[in-house]
Amino acid sequence: MIEFNFNTLNQNQFNYQMDLQKEKHSQNNLLKMRNKIKNEANKTGKASNNSAEMERLEKEAEKFTAIFVEKMFSEMKSTLSEDKLLDGGYAEDIFSDMLTKEYSQMAGKQGLLAKLNKKLVAQLRSFK
Repeated sequence: MIEFNFNTLNQNQFNYQMDLQKEKHSQNNLLKMRNKIKNEANKTGKASNNSAEMERLEKEAEKFTAIFVEKMFSEMKSTLSEDKLLDGGYAEDIFSDMLTKEYSQMAGKQGLLAKLNKKLVAQLRSFK
């Protein structure tokens, strides 16, 4: 019984450390994406009529929207209770994270958040 508690404690600590690493990685990705979008906005602001630049800016806005949606889905998922009997462990967590990422990328590409993308592009075009 004591060994089980130690194993559970070690597993919980490991899961906590993995969650912290995922959060750091996610924050780093958001910072990189924000800087990339700012750079694209500066380039596009200088040549706002260039359609190739606009297309690149729209793609970056889609990527940013996908990251935003992924973060939102992850937070929504974290509020769900886990069934310990059917919990798949670490492998299920990885699969679930990958599935959430894929759903968010699909949402960004399919235009489900087209208004958000348009507002983001309009805001970025206003930078000079």
